Amino acid sequence: MKKVFLNAVLTVALAATAAWAESPHTAFSVDFANCTEFAGVGPVTFAKAASLVPSLFTTFPTSTSGPATGGIVVRATSCAGVKINGGFSVPTAISQIGVEIVSPDGTGTINNYTVIYESNNLELVEAFNLAGVPAVYAPSLTYQFTYTSATSGTLYAGVDGFGIPAYFLFGTASDPAPNTGADFKANWWYDRSGSIVKQASDFPNISFGNANVTVYTDKSSVLGQLIGGNSDSDFHFLPVRGVYATAHMDVTVSGH
Repeated sequence: MKKVFLNAVLTVALAATAAWAESPHTAFSVDFANCTEFAGVGPVTFAKAASLVPSLFTTFPTSTSGPATGGIVVRATSCAGVKINGGFSVPTAISQIGVEIVSPDGTGTINNYTVIYESNNLELVEAFNLAGVPAVYAPSLTYQFTYTSATSGTLYAGVDGFGIPAYFLFGTASDPAPNTGADFKANWWYDRSGSIVKQASDFPNISFGNANVTVYTDKSSVLGQLIGGNSDSDFHFLPVRGVYATAHMDVTVSGH
């Protein structure tokens, strides 16, 4: 039964890849509802960060005094509902790994270049594939937040998509303080042979609590080489648990 399931999933994934190759890149929109996330930004060796960013973009230098560093961005989120192009609402988990870049168009609270994008929402993965982003289907992607007190708990995420070495997040996090929501705009970018894909997400009222989380992975993987080993717990630029009721993302493609 397991083999039959895996063959079916691989067939769908290959069909999506073929569809992208034969179709023009496609823009789309996504609406998110009742979500919680971990977002961490921390220092990594600048040369390693820049090696993952195409020349059309500029890697953001997080430090130029002493050893030069760039910023790694690690994100995992779980939403009660995700709608693509106004379609059906589906519970969805997502994880992203990126490198901080200078905003190419002057917009966004933060701008990141996409290194890894994984989700257990197959429709979302296919939409990204059609737009030119090599998103990976991860049907067992897990995001859990378990309360150990009235306002804090443990956070765990397990990410294991097809063809991507697994990585895990584990640590502690707390609820945001009441009435601390604010607008936050995050742009994620990807260059597919000169076609620039922009994910422009607007979180109109996101609240942040503290988080102390470590990422674990295979040291020989892309993520492992970026962090320089099996684990990284230094996200002191932005170590937060985010909570938001709604968000909207527009994915656009230019230059093709």
